[in-house]
Amino acid sequence: MRPSILAAAVILALGLGFSNALAQAPDGAALYRQNCRTCHGLKGTPPRSMVSVYPTLKAMGDSAFLRTRSVDSIAAVLRHGAGRDMKSFANRLSSEEITAVARFVKSLASDSTRAP
Repeated sequence: MRPSILAAAVILALGLGFSNALAQAPDGAALYRQNCRTCHGLKGTPPRSMVSVYPTLKAMGDSAFLRTRSVDSIAAVLRHGAGRDMKSFANRLSSEEITAVARFVKSLASDSTRAP
Protein backbone atom coordinates (compact mmCIF):
# COMPACT_ATOMS: atom_id res chain seq x y z
CA MET A 1 0.00 0.00 0.00
CA ARG A 2 1.33 3.44 -0.86
CA PRO A 3 2.22 5.69 2.11
CA SER A 4 -0.45 8.29 1.27
CA ILE A 5 -3.19 5.64 1.07
CA LEU A 6 -1.93 4.04 4.28
CA ALA A 7 -1.94 7.40 6.05
CA ALA A 8 -5.47 8.10 4.85
CA ALA A 9 -6.63 4.67 6.04
CA VAL A 10 -5.09 5.24 9.48
CA ILE A 11 -6.68 8.68 9.78
CA LEU A 12 -10.04 7.29 8.71
CA ALA A 13 -9.81 4.44 11.22
CA LEU A 14 -8.87 6.84 14.01
CA GLY A 15 -11.72 9.17 13.04
CA LEU A 16 -14.25 6.34 13.08
CA GLY A 17 -12.99 5.17 16.45
CA PHE A 18 -13.32 8.69 17.86
CA SER A 19 -16.87 9.12 16.54
CA ASN A 20 -17.83 5.72 18.01
CA ALA A 21 -16.45 6.78 21.38
CA LEU A 22 -18.54 9.95 21.24
CA ALA A 23 -21.64 8.02 20.26
CA GLN A 24 -21.18 5.75 23.27
CA ALA A 25 -20.64 8.53 25.82
CA PRO A 26 -22.98 8.10 28.79
CA ASP A 27 -26.12 10.26 28.85
CA GLY A 28 -25.86 12.18 32.12
CA ALA A 29 -29.45 13.45 31.91
CA ALA A 30 -30.87 9.95 31.46
CA LEU A 31 -28.71 8.57 34.26
CA TYR A 32 -29.81 11.44 36.53
CA ARG A 33 -33.47 10.68 35.77
CA GLN A 34 -32.91 6.99 36.57
CA ASN A 35 -30.88 7.44 39.74
CA CYS A 36 -31.35 10.91 41.23
CA ARG A 37 -34.76 12.27 40.22
CA THR A 38 -36.73 10.58 43.00
CA CYS A 39 -34.86 12.48 45.73
CA HIS A 40 -33.53 15.57 43.94
CA GLY A 41 -36.38 16.21 41.49
CA LEU A 42 -36.46 16.21 37.71
CA LYS A 43 -34.91 19.68 37.40
CA GLY A 44 -32.97 19.65 40.66
CA THR A 45 -35.71 20.80 43.03
CA PRO A 46 -36.52 18.05 45.55
CA PRO A 47 -40.19 17.19 46.03
CA ARG A 48 -41.64 18.27 49.38
CA SER A 49 -42.24 14.65 50.31
CA MET A 50 -38.50 13.96 50.08
CA VAL A 51 -37.52 17.14 51.94
CA SER A 52 -39.80 16.09 54.80
CA VAL A 53 -37.94 12.77 55.02
CA TYR A 54 -34.47 14.24 54.36
CA PRO A 55 -34.45 17.84 55.66
CA THR A 56 -30.83 18.46 54.53
CA LEU A 57 -31.50 17.27 50.97
CA LYS A 58 -29.68 19.51 48.50
CA ALA A 59 -31.44 21.26 45.64
CA MET A 60 -29.38 20.50 42.54
CA GLY A 61 -31.10 23.34 40.69
CA ASP A 62 -29.84 25.93 43.21
CA SER A 63 -27.33 28.00 41.23
CA ALA A 64 -25.82 29.52 44.41
CA PHE A 65 -25.16 26.02 45.80
CA LEU A 66 -23.73 24.65 42.55
CA ARG A 67 -21.62 27.73 41.86
CA THR A 68 -19.34 26.59 44.69
CA ARG A 69 -19.16 22.98 43.43
CA SER A 70 -17.00 21.62 40.64
CA VAL A 71 -17.85 18.68 38.43
CA ASP A 72 -15.11 16.75 40.26
CA SER A 73 -16.58 17.52 43.69
CA ILE A 74 -20.06 16.46 42.54
CA ALA A 75 -18.57 13.26 41.09
CA ALA A 76 -16.81 12.60 44.43
CA VAL A 77 -20.15 12.79 46.26
CA LEU A 78 -21.66 10.38 43.75
CA ARG A 79 -18.70 8.01 44.20
CA HIS A 80 -18.52 8.13 47.99
CA GLY A 81 -21.98 9.20 49.11
CA ALA A 82 -22.76 11.99 51.58
CA GLY A 83 -23.68 11.60 55.20
CA ARG A 84 -25.88 8.70 56.19
CA ASP A 85 -28.67 9.35 53.71
CA MET A 86 -26.99 9.48 50.29
CA LYS A 87 -25.31 6.22 49.47
CA SER A 88 -22.42 5.74 47.08
CA PHE A 89 -23.14 5.09 43.41
CA ALA A 90 -19.68 3.58 42.81
CA ASN A 91 -21.09 0.06 42.62
CA ARG A 92 -24.01 1.09 40.36
CA LEU A 93 -22.41 3.50 37.88
CA SER A 94 -19.11 3.44 36.01
CA SER A 95 -16.61 6.25 36.42
CA GLU A 96 -17.69 7.66 33.04
CA GLU A 97 -21.35 7.52 34.03
CA ILE A 98 -20.63 9.28 37.34
CA THR A 99 -18.80 12.04 35.49
CA ALA A 100 -21.68 12.36 33.01
CA VAL A 101 -24.20 12.71 35.86
CA ALA A 102 -21.95 15.26 37.60
CA ARG A 103 -21.73 17.33 34.40
CA PHE A 104 -25.50 17.19 34.02
CA VAL A 105 -26.03 18.25 37.65
CA LYS A 106 -23.64 21.16 37.14
CA SER A 107 -25.68 22.19 34.08
CA LEU A 108 -28.86 22.39 36.18
CA ALA A 109 -27.57 25.58 37.80
CA SER A 110 -27.17 27.29 34.44
CA ASP A 111 -30.63 26.09 33.42
CA SER A 112 -32.19 27.65 36.52
CA THR A 113 -30.72 31.06 35.72
CA ARG A 114 -32.27 31.21 32.25
CA ALA A 115 -35.39 33.20 31.68
CA PRO A 116 -38.53 31.07 31.16
